[in-house]
Amino acid sequence: MKFYRFLTIFFILFVLFMSADLIELNSISKDNTPPAIKIITPTKSQDYIISQPTIKASFYDKNGVDLRSVKLYVNNKDVTNKAQITKNNIEYTPDKKFKRGTQIIKISLCDNAKNKTTIEWYFTVGTPIYKNFIGNFIDTENIDKIYKNDEFYRYSDYCILYNSNSVSKKTLTDFENNIKNTMKNNFISFNAYKFNVNSSEDEISIYNNESKDNDKNITKLNTEKLYKKLFYSGDFICSFNPKSNNINSFDYMKFSNYGDSIMSLIDITNKDSSLDSPFYLDIYNQALDNGWHISPISTKFITKILSTDLNKDSLLNGLKNRRTYVTNNPKLNLEFTINNSHMGSIIANPSKLNFNISAIDSPYKNKIKNIYIISNNNETIKNINCNSYLSKYEFTLKEFDKYSYYYLVIIQENNYITISAPIWIESK
Repeated sequence: MKFYRFLTIFFILFVLFMSADLIELNSISKDNTPPAIKIITPTKSQDYIISQPTIKASFYDKNGVDLRSVKLYVNNKDVTNKAQITKNNIEYTPDKKFKRGTQIIKISLCDNAKNKTTIEWYFTVGTPIYKNFIGNFIDTENIDKIYKNDEFYRYSDYCILYNSNSVSKKTLTDFENNIKNTMKNNFISFNAYKFNVNSSEDEISIYNNESKDNDKNITKLNTEKLYKKLFYSGDFICSFNPKSNNINSFDYMKFSNYGDSIMSLIDITNKDSSLDSPFYLDIYNQALDNGWHISPISTKFITKILSTDLNKDSLLNGLKNRRTYVTNNPKLNLEFTINNSHMGSIIANPSKLNFNISAIDSPYKNKIKNIYIISNNNETIKNINCNSYLSKYEFTLKEFDKYSYYYLVIIQENNYITISAPIWIESK
């Protein structure tokens, strides 16, 4: 009798135990909510971080996190086995100091129902040498259409006006008042002088001289004589401003030593509305292959200048030293160095090339799909597949004898494109 009573009690307890497990399993099976991850330190987009920070994050899920699924990546490298992982936290301190610049962190994990969460963020180690200043190069012939458009200035730090003395005083005043009403107090605006070359539609702009002296004589000179005259007239900062997508502009971009001393920039805005790309690279590639040391600007889209400070002299220094890149996405920030030299630099006699590239879409809205590294004869040296809002890549080239420059083409979702200034390599 006692045996049957014991058997009955055992059966009841067994049923209750199995029911609890089934309830728990049923709860997990209906769980479609991924775990939550909270960044503790360094925080998202934080600047001026010490070179060896401790990275911390916490995570939570009501049905528990599968700790075997937790992964931590630092600048694309899996460092999970060096991290301390507890029930609700992960912590990691790098063995070596980070290099100055952007660091990208990614954490991914699953709960016990296999729901996955991934989070990415970035922070900046050290004090940035250069800041990215957003601005526009504005043709005054379009100023009456532009100054009424607040969207045009929303993200801008500066604007450069071509030939502001060619428009009415009222139009210029309206333009300047709109800037004051729209922009922050430290917004910079200054003028540049643009003129036609050799009786053609193509133009050259001077950014540190607004004089129109002898402009009629200048426009009649052939390109080589023009470069020579400008060279001996002052330490000018100049740009090529082709009026069409035509590679015969400026005498097929024929190289000139005089010209290379004064020409720092080229407008690569696409002039053909039938083409999808906002930028026209054929003339850019031709100029670089011919030996010119120039960087891109745009009279329609955003030009970003790498500069130490937001003032006229610092921006002009950035233009002179070719520290520019163009984009139709104002929220894309780019860092590009070789051997710690920034875009626009000339590196003499290196034994190897250490590339460091970081591209950040800070609103996390348009994924970076590809980063192409372009060199002589429009050759793609490397195609980096990204599929991320935050991209950072480091690699080394040891064989580069046939290449004299490298620049970046960055492709994002929604037809956003960014073109960098080159970095040049000069070997004996």
